[in-house]
Parts: sequence; structure tokens; C-alpha cells
Amino acid sequence: MGEMIGIRQRTGTIQVYKSVAKEAAGFKGGLIIVHELWGLTEQIKRVADRFAEQGYYVLAPDLYSTDKVTRRPSIQLEKELFGSDERVRYNALPKLRAMIAPTQTPQFTLLSLSKLESCFEYIYNQPLVHQRVGLIGFGLGGKYTFEMSMRESRLKAVIPFYGHAPHITAELRHIKTPILAFYGDKEEALMKELTELSPRMQQAGVDFSPVVYKGSGHAFFNDSNAFSYNQVAAEDSWRRTLSFLTSHIG
Repeated sequence: MGEMIGIRQRTGTIQVYKSVAKEAAGFKGGLIIVHELWGLTEQIKRVADRFAEQGYYVLAPDLYSTDKVTRRPSIQLEKELFGSDERVRYNALPKLRAMIAPTQTPQFTLLSLSKLESCFEYIYNQPLVHQRVGLIGFGLGGKYTFEMSMRESRLKAVIPFYGHAPHITAELRHIKTPILAFYGDKEEALMKELTELSPRMQQAGVDFSPVVYKGSGHAFFNDSNAFSYNQVAAEDSWRRTLSFLTSHIG
């Protein structure tokens, strides 16, 4: 359904998956989908296609596409981490830590945000979008959706799935966009963060709506990950997401 395109910026050409419904008459607006640590996988492309079928002009950038340092996570490692063999999972953890390290640097974060800003400008100026753009991110991408909400006041809706938010309350005051955030209660670090984040969001005057799913953990929306996928949570968050987008974009 979609196609790969290149969006030029100062640091190089970003590879982006673009998915647009064939019928232009019912377009609701634009969406940027930000991938997990695993990169621009086939699962993320399917998510982009699902939103396109709902009437959105969708971009899903590959944040690793112009980065010469970070190596693309392997499908084999993902299988090892989320397989049924406990010993294999344990042995895969050092590989995961080595892979994550480059993405935790300030330089990688700034480069990623720069790429997302370029994608935003591209989609914002598409005639079919009518300057109505939302942002959805998963895991690592969820973190970047929070960051982008502080940088880009023209966003109409922001939806992070299990993403870490900024820790400084003063920065949250820059957010002018309504946020719908999804969490799984098994992810202890994010649950602890959420107890502190909600009052900070309220103090900063942000329209922040968190939803927590019992019995779910990280990556509950990823149906290619048999270890973490939770069908009930995934289906409910999909319905809530579409409703939220309709209210603020469509």
C-alpha cells in the first residue's frame, strides 16, 4: 500500500515510509508514526497502513537511516529476547544493552528530533493534510513524541505508547498539544514515572490523559512480538487512538 520516499535535510536524506489512502476526498489530516528501538520494521509499516485506511496521510520515518554510528537492530536479536527459552533470553541481554547504548546519547536524540522536525514540515505543507498533523510513537518513539510536543506547538494531537517523558516540569509548560498516553502496569519504571508525571502535567496546564492496561507490559501493541503482545490492550488502545484523533484532527 505504501512506498519508501526520501526527505532531504541538512544531515542527509531520511528514508521514510509513506502510506496514503487512494481516495483523497475523505482525508482527515496527517500522522507521523515513530518506531520502536527495532527501527522501521514491517510491523510499523502495517500500523502506518492501518492509519492510512482510516483517512490519514501517514509518514513513518526510519530514524536510523542517516545515522552512521547506530547499527540497525537485528530481527534475530528480537527473536532471542522475546522467545520462550529463558536461557536464550538471558544471553541476549548483553547484546541488547550494547545496541541501546548509542540511542541514549544526547547526540542521537538531537539527530532524531531533527529528522522528525523535517518530516513534520514535509507533511504539514501537503495540501491534503490542511495543516492538521498528529504524532504517534512507540517505546523509543514514544519518548520522542513527548520531546516533540514541547518543540512543535502546531501539532494537533500527540499519542505516546509506553514512552518516557521529560523530568523537568518547567519544560512541560511548552506543551500546547493534547496528549493521550498508553502504559502497561507491568512496566514498573514507567508506572513509577507516571505517578510523578500526572501531577507535573497538571501543574504545567497540559491536557494529559494517561491510560493504563492491567496485565500488560512494554510493547503490548506490537502484534509481531508474541512475548509482549496483549490483544485486549492493543484493540482498546486502537479504538481510543482513533477517537482521540477524530476529536483533535479529523
